Amino acid sequence: MTARQYVEAIAEELARVRGRGLLLSPADAQLALGWYAAEVPLAAVLGEVRKAARLRTRSTVRGAVDTALSLQVIAPALQRISARRKPPAPATEGLSGQLRAAAQAPGLAARAAWHSLAERAEHLLAQEGGDGYWTAAVAALKAALRELPRAAALQAGSALRSRIAPRPPAMTRRRYQRSLQLMLLSASSERLGVPPRAFLL
Repeated sequence: MTARQYVEAIAEELARVRGRGLLLSPADAQLALGWYAAEVPLAAVLGEVRKAARLRTRSTVRGAVDTALSLQVIAPALQRISARRKPPAPATEGLSGQLRAAAQAPGLAARAAWHSLAERAEHLLAQEGGDGYWTAAVAALKAALRELPRAAALQAGSALRSRIAPRPPAMTRRRYQRSLQLMLLSASSERLGVPPRAFLL
């Protein structure tokens, strides 16, 4: 599942329980991307959204002030889930092959770096919650941007700036930084084709 699919699924559930549109606030979008970066299971996020909606309904019935439901309400619970979550199981045997194939894309900048990441992907994803994979992906992207014209790097930076929102109080600086890196990878993939979408997992 890509970051976009993950965030859209959360937005749809949040819209369903509160009866409003699908658009997330910048703060909620940052939280969702942070959970994606931390590999918090989507089912856990949706479960907490539904739980918060039920509690909010009961409070409203008892006469409490009706406040808008946002992801910031469930952030503490998701942080606890993320802290105690076990490392993911090793990636399937086909993942490295898929990434090697993606690294054959015509004109791909820093092809050697993406090939190297493809070879190590399963190992990196099996360790420390997969954080090493995203660190290596960002390093490969930096290598690619150095090979591309300066205008391409500026284009990726512009796409990232258009998505940035202030760090939510409930999000750690480390998680916020990781969410920015994921957004850069996604923006660069959409605008420049680097990395190939397969590397966004």
